[in-house]
Amino acid sequence: MGPSGAGSGFLTIPSGRYSKDVTVTPRRPLDAHAPRQRSPRRTAAQTRALILGSAEHVVIRDGVAHLTLDAAAAEAGLSKGGVLYHFPTRDSLVAGMVEAMLERFEHEIAAHLPEPGSADADVPGTYARAYVAASLAPSHPGEERLGTALLAAAAAEPDLLAPIQAAAGQWQANLVADGLDPVQATVLRLACDGVWLCDLFGLAPPSGDLRAGIGTFLEALTRTPS
Repeated sequence: MGPSGAGSGFLTIPSGRYSKDVTVTPRRPLDAHAPRQRSPRRTAAQTRALILGSAEHVVIRDGVAHLTLDAAAAEAGLSKGGVLYHFPTRDSLVAGMVEAMLERFEHEIAAHLPEPGSADADVPGTYARAYVAASLAPSHPGEERLGTALLAAAAAEPDLLAPIQAAAGQWQANLVADGLDPVQATVLRLACDGVWLCDLFGLAPPSGDLRAGIGTFLEALTRTPS
C-alpha cells in the first residue's frame, strides 16, 4: 500500500504511525566520592529501536537524502560500528524503517479490533471497521514527510517495495475475508488509500469535522449489505 524526498513510482501507505519520540536523558554531574554505577545495558531489540527512531528523526528533520549510517549513529549517540551491527547498509536501514512503519499500522488496526471470542468478534465488517479507524486516525507532525521520504527511497530500490506490497496484499485479503462483498471491501480500502494519498502529499487533506464525517460514512458502509 499502502509516504520530504523526491522519487518516482510512489505507492500509498498509511500516513499515521510513522514517527515516535526519542527521549534523551541528560547526564548527571560526576561525584568523585560516589560509587560508580553501571548504566543498564540495552538489549539488541532496544538498540535497534533506538537506531530506527533516530533515523526517522534524521529523515523528518533533514530529508531522506541526508540519511546515512553516520547520521543515524550520531543522532542515536552510538558509534557507526554499533549501527553497522544491526544495519550493514543504508538500504537495510531503510528496509528496517519501512518494516517498523508497517508494524505500527498493524498495531493501530489491532487496537480497534474487538477482543477475540467477544460477541462482536465474528460480526461481518469487523476488520474493515478497524482498518477504516486506523487509516483515518489523526497523524502527528512529521509523519507525512517521513512516509513520502521512505517511499521515495523504496521506489528507487524495488526490493524495498516488496514488504509494502506484501502488506497491502495481506490487508486486501483480510478485508475480502471479512464477511463483506469483495467489491464493497475493496472500495472501502481504495477510499482509505485516497485519504492517505491526500495526507501524504498535502492534496487538500480532510481534517476536523470533515475527516470525522468521512470516517463515520465509511464505517457505516461496513454495516450496509451490498
